[in-house]
Amino acid sequence: MMNKLYCYVDESGQDTRGDLFVVCVVLLGEERHQVAQRCESIELETGRGNLKWSKTRYDKRLAYIRRILQEPMLEGKLSCFTYRNSVDYLSLTVQAVAASVLSTAQQPYRVTILIDGLARSQYGDVGSRLRQSGVLVRKVRGVKQDENDALIRLADSLCGFVRAATEGQEEMMVLYARAKRARYLRET
Repeated sequence: MMNKLYCYVDESGQDTRGDLFVVCVVLLGEERHQVAQRCESIELETGRGNLKWSKTRYDKRLAYIRRILQEPMLEGKLSCFTYRNSVDYLSLTVQAVAASVLSTAQQPYRVTILIDGLARSQYGDVGSRLRQSGVLVRKVRGVKQDENDALIRLADSLCGFVRAATEGQEEMMVLYARAKRARYLRET
């Protein structure tokens, strides 16, 4: 039986001009609808709502990420990749997706890749690069309005969280270390 996987991807750091680039990947199977509903519930409970990470107040970000990093359905499903000294953002994003999928996918599988902000003109290129890396791609799509998708918002929040921890925000650094130790967040 073919395993259907869904990969939600976002990035942060293009504004640093290569000093720091973060790619976060949420890799789910058929449980994705349940996980999306749980993420929406956490957004409501914490008051975060459906805003992007950067548009959310700090206290609500902190409450949200604390709850996400305690959610059993997400354990081992979250990956982050931190790169420095490169502006080859598309290649780094493809590399992160490939590493995440290849390290966790059980054969046989096909994966649908959803990347925040990916232009339609790049779908074929990204799909081709992933296939060359050994990823069994079903399709690649961009997501235009991340406010409409709880799982893309989750990937966006993870990027903001990892970036904040990497840049030295103390509370985020503590949560980040705890998330790695508890294996909620895989780092490469």
